[in-house]
Amino acid sequence: MNFLLFIFWISGGLIIYTTVIYYFILKVLKQNDYEKNEQYLPNISLIICTYNEEKNVAVKLENTLKLDYPREKLQVILADDGSTDTTVEIANGFELVEILKLSRGGKTHAQNEAVKKARNEILVFSDANNIYKNDALIKLSRNFADKKVGVVCGELQYHHKQSEENAYWRYEVAIKEAESKHGCLLGANGSIYAVRRDAYISLPIDSISDHLEPILIYGNGLDVIYEPEAIALEDAPDEVLSRKRRIILRSLGSMKYILPLINPFHKRSIFIPYFSHKLIRWFLPFLFLTCFITSLFLSKDNSFFRILIFLQVGFYSLGLIHSGIRYIIKVNIASAMAIVDWVLGKKQTTWNVIR
Repeated sequence: MNFLLFIFWISGGLIIYTTVIYYFILKVLKQNDYEKNEQYLPNISLIICTYNEEKNVAVKLENTLKLDYPREKLQVILADDGSTDTTVEIANGFELVEILKLSRGGKTHAQNEAVKKARNEILVFSDANNIYKNDALIKLSRNFADKKVGVVCGELQYHHKQSEENAYWRYEVAIKEAESKHGCLLGANGSIYAVRRDAYISLPIDSISDHLEPILIYGNGLDVIYEPEAIALEDAPDEVLSRKRRIILRSLGSMKYILPLINPFHKRSIFIPYFSHKLIRWFLPFLFLTCFITSLFLSKDNSFFRILIFLQVGFYSLGLIHSGIRYIIKVNIASAMAIVDWVLGKKQTTWNVIR
């Protein structure tokens, strides 16, 4: 029985730590100050990766060419990952857009190839299914006035405020803002993030670029921060399970490339944020399951654990009627599936458009 108590409190403690305590640790520790300069307008290469985006690419390119940024300072590259629809033909109708037509190799491969074509000092990475607010590039670029900054992550917002992901996303944003104050934001958002050209690292094609690139750049000595006013808008995703499963699987597969930085004795170690924000979070479904099973055994002789069983069952049951709780449950199911895939050695380098 003592062993079951130990297992319960370890699992429960890790759940509380990653969801609550870690955030307050970030808020209490000394935070960095970063310079922002609205007048700082470096030359930008905006890289848009596409695969079968014929429904979105025209709107995206129209939006891009109307952004509030000096046109002479902006290079637009469309890196097409072997589309089989009319994406490239539609993009050909836009002047000033440089099209890089590639064979199917995955988004990371497309980005690596596009960077070779990029001429400017700041790289901005985007997808075809989002729309930037007019000042998004200005808001991103102003942070690079501080030479300590190597990566700036913008904010993705969904058009439909009632999306079940919104509450979870607000929580994630709070964590991002706190990590940003320490210059160690673990990962960016593939829809809108910017990198110094001379800091960019060409990545293995099986890695997830918006997760791995910022971590490696941080390890090389530059900080990774969050810019909440650089906003990209897109429709809320329809398919949660497969999307989250794919993202987490690729993130787990990328872990082998950052092992030296996970070492707590490394000068630019990411051990604390990676363990606290990523690793425990991915394994949450197994921690929840462990808490539930140990509670069942412990409840036979303990009223405290009987109450806990009731609360756990009640929480999971609320997922039937509450979209936010349902989303949390879906994310944890996706995590469990991704971990099983990872253990079985599965990989995913390409992506299919799911709208």
